[in-house]
Amino acid sequence: MMGELGRSLVSALRLAFLDKTAADRFPADRAGALRSFWVFLVLLPGVVALDTVDRWMGHPLTPLGDGGVAATIPLARAIPATLLAYLIGTFGYFLMVECILRLMGSRTQFPRFIAAFNWSGIVALLVALPLSILAHSGHVSMPMGAAIMAVTYFWSLFYEAYVTRAALGCGWVTATSFVILDVITSDLATTLVHAPLMAAP
Repeated sequence: MMGELGRSLVSALRLAFLDKTAADRFPADRAGALRSFWVFLVLLPGVVALDTVDRWMGHPLTPLGDGGVAATIPLARAIPATLLAYLIGTFGYFLMVECILRLMGSRTQFPRFIAAFNWSGIVALLVALPLSILAHSGHVSMPMGAAIMAVTYFWSLFYEAYVTRAALGCGWVTATSFVILDVITSDLATTLVHAPLMAAP
């Protein structure tokens, strides 16, 4: 298990450096895909931290969201809403990807895609969280903070597309389409779950 953990993390990191062959090191069986869900023990707290960093850093980045409203929402309500929206969005996306790959006749690639997606989430989190803290810390100007957040966001989309392309062996158009589907699914989950529960009283 520890060997697979290290190998998978290294593979996700190599993908961040555009080594397409690293995707071949992810498990391609159902059991390996299921084991990759252990990363949620890291991802779930990371998602909560990313969503609330402007609250506990005390320096809301206004152009990227209504920090004043967020600061009035109790953590006891914000954290469950964030986790629920993330889980629904992620597993809803996985179900749609599985259906699409079945229609494409590429269902055998689904386990590797799941493993690559999950493990690469750790790398994306390790990049996004420190940069988010920096952007909201007050040590950089607000325009610079907004630029940092924008670059981080678009890098994460590119990284996800590259991971998808490597894991599925598809072209950029197909990989980008999967990323767009992920963004839409996440936004829908946020709208249907996160936003109502986080609404200020």
